[in-house]
Amino acid sequence: DQKEASEDHELYVLAFYFAITTITTVGYGDLSAETTYERIFCIALMVIGVSSFTFVSGALSSMITNYD
Repeated sequence: DQKEASEDHELYVLAFYFAITTITTVGYGDLSAETTYERIFCIALMVIGVSSFTFVSGALSSMITNYD
């Protein structure tokens, strides 16, 4: 049962990694995460990257809109 639960956990992480990679349009390059810990790390980096890009885009858009 313990091994099966571990495999389920890894499968959920893999599915979430696939979803985040697809949603963030990072893509599926030559280098990809192989282990569960690498996938979790990549998920965190992708979320941080997309959040940063969104913040910068919004700030730039606001500056351009308010420019007189």
